[in-house]
Amino acid sequence: MSTSLVSKRVPEVLAQQLGDVLARQFELYGEVQQQLAQRKDALRQADLERYGSLANAEQRVLAEVFELDTRRTALSVELTALLGLAKGASILEIAARLEESSRGRLEGLRALLKQRIEETRHEGSVLRAAAERLAQHMAGIIQTVRSALAQTGVYGRHGRVALGATVASTIDLRS
Repeated sequence: MSTSLVSKRVPEVLAQQLGDVLARQFELYGEVQQQLAQRKDALRQADLERYGSLANAEQRVLAEVFELDTRRTALSVELTALLGLAKGASILEIAARLEESSRGRLEGLRALLKQRIEETRHEGSVLRAAAERLAQHMAGIIQTVRSALAQTGVYGRHGRVALGATVASTIDLRS
């Protein structure tokens, strides 16, 4: 093989690998979105055990995403050097230097992945806000019960906790 053919072939092979990484990340973010939807359902039902197990499963998927991100970065750095681009070149800048088939694939996968990541972040922030509201609500209930039990006297005629008289006290600071 001639040197020019080899020098053109290597970036295309690396671009194929980079595309495979982006495609797998796209799939994994889809799994994360499904898990977020399931966690939202568990939260709606206040099923904290299921919510916790789903969160653990999501962490395993995100660990794979992180590993792929490391691989994506390594491939990008290698392609950047081979193509003579400035350090830290984006996938779009790399794709612009490749043959049309590789360019189109990388640009398409990048756009799809970017959109899915943004959707996942939005869904995650919505779920996080809902979980925080539920936690605040539960804390309010606990505080109400604690306050009621601190002032109780006995159970009333209808089996409900009857509040005792509130004791008003003062402190004499002069003596």
